[in-house]
Amino acid sequence: MTMGASDADAASADERAALSRLLDAVDKGSPELAGLLAERPRQGAFFGPLAERGLGEQELALLLVALAARLEGRPARTGAELSLRAARDSAGRLTALALLAADAPLVSGGFLLPEVPPADGTLAQSTVFRLGEHVFRLACRVFDRRPPTPAPPLPTSPYRTNTEVLADLRRLSLLYRRRAARIFHLDPWTSTGIEVLDAAHELIARARDDARRVSGRIASTPPSEALPILKLRAQHNLDLDALVILITLLFQELVEGVGAVDAVDLLKLVSTSEDELLRRRMILRPLQRQRLIQLEGAYAGKELTADASLPNRIVDQLLGAPETIGVDERIDFHAYLQKLDSSDPFFEGIEGDLG
Repeated sequence: MTMGASDADAASADERAALSRLLDAVDKGSPELAGLLAERPRQGAFFGPLAERGLGEQELALLLVALAARLEGRPARTGAELSLRAARDSAGRLTALALLAADAPLVSGGFLLPEVPPADGTLAQSTVFRLGEHVFRLACRVFDRRPPTPAPPLPTSPYRTNTEVLADLRRLSLLYRRRAARIFHLDPWTSTGIEVLDAAHELIARARDDARRVSGRIASTPPSEALPILKLRAQHNLDLDALVILITLLFQELVEGVGAVDAVDLLKLVSTSEDELLRRRMILRPLQRQRLIQLEGAYAGKELTADASLPNRIVDQLLGAPETIGVDERIDFHAYLQKLDSSDPFFEGIEGDLG
């Protein structure tokens, strides 16, 4: 049965009241916190997603403490501080610390983000944690009484211009970079405005969905001299990941003034796990063999220790020679580049997709 507007409003009000009571109990250090957690809703904008991930009462207590700390203006708290406010006795605090280990759902699911993932509760005690940004967004949504405004859908039609292809691949490159920074606990691309606050599973799903959309647009686009990127793809039988690698190098040079990238970071860019790193460690070799990228400074036979860059002729081919693109598109592309002093315009669009 579909929930009516009045039922939905009532459910939202109930969830808001429940979250208010819980946060008030955390703020006051009330012994009623455990009882309130046991009576919490299992549905709603905030409690629904947490219930779906199977988080228990003690895990929720830690999340609520981290949320309260963020609202107090002290978003970074040690495991010791979180456990002290989440549990009333020493045994409960030991249990809470164990729930902050790297392989526990709170950390592995991206609900709490440690500076360095702790192997166990002993290390978690001194580790600094922050609340996952997606959890904060869910809590804010509970208290936002306006109906959510969905982001406009991204295009799924065939590409018409080279600039459209560049924009989509650039967007996908930035999604991949956020994913790599979250999964591998580093951000090798400095000064880009990347803040990795989302859960790894969210970033993986978002990148997969956008990759599927871009692949669909490419597949539905007929060959054309006006689309040099797709012409290069067809000539060299490139898959989407190879295109993302080329576009990443292109915009590193054009926007961020970085002439080369560590080859191993390009491998991490298109991987979602350490197992995948091992399986795909030769991914750059075909690109080098086809002279689409150049690798310099590597140890003998170890291309992943090299610096990777684009030959000038590939830069020209990706952008299109002046005679292959129209005047209007050249103007559009230059305007597009001028907006890319940072990654913010792309991330604003990406965040809009979250709803």
